[in-house]
Amino acid sequence: MQGLFLLTIKELLSKKIVVTVFILATIFCLTLIFALNIKIGGIDSKVILNVFGNSVNHGNSAMPDAATILGYIQTGIAGAVFFISLFISLFATSGLFPDMLQKGNIDLILSKPLSRQNIFFQRFSGGIALVGLNVLYMIIFSWIILSAKFGIWNFRYLFSAIIIMIFFFNIYAFMTLIAMFLKNSVISLLLTYFIVFILSPVIGAIARFGILNDSFYKNTVKMLHFSLPKVNETVTLLSDIIMSKDFTLGSVWVSLFTGVVAVGLSLIIFKRSDF
Repeated sequence: MQGLFLLTIKELLSKKIVVTVFILATIFCLTLIFALNIKIGGIDSKVILNVFGNSVNHGNSAMPDAATILGYIQTGIAGAVFFISLFISLFATSGLFPDMLQKGNIDLILSKPLSRQNIFFQRFSGGIALVGLNVLYMIIFSWIILSAKFGIWNFRYLFSAIIIMIFFFNIYAFMTLIAMFLKNSVISLLLTYFIVFILSPVIGAIARFGILNDSFYKNTVKMLHFSLPKVNETVTLLSDIIMSKDFTLGSVWVSLFTGVVAVGLSLIIFKRSDF
């Protein structure tokens, strides 16, 4: 039951990409320990922030309070983890389904006493699990270090890991659906990048600024905007959560919904394919 799931994990680890991200995340978090030094005190309770021994105050007495500075740093890290999970993790997982669907590989897998549904979900969840562990590791490790440095435990920062993973699930589901049609990892990855970083922002801008007047095209744009992954909205949501601003989870629910739909369509194609 768990054989293909573990095999997927081993396959991803063998590519060294996920392991490299883990090592780089560890180096980055350890660097935070030595790089950041913050002091709060004095007559005016001024915040003094040093990075690698160099003050970033520049004699400015209007330095933000410690909680705001921490929020800015955590927002930057969450944004970095967000885009790393998109670029590197998608690159690492792009070959999972196309490679499995190759003649010989799929014949061997289908010969095992597993239903196609089990095969699909074990393969899909293997990619999600390993990427999720990296995201959680980076967020939790950096949260502990920064919280200890600043003396402020911003638990909202931990919530950003869930948001990042939901968005990755959404994108990974789209890439899997494309892979089911094309059975080519390179083209599937390139199309996914195009959808996420070019098509989706353009459609979002058109929908947001009301560029089109014709009702048919307006409705088409609205439908596409609803269906496509939402990078800008997700980045804004991460910032609002971490900085303790008001936020709505509309983009999260939409990402979950469209991701589940994409997974369902991929499963239908996989079950009906004649290998």
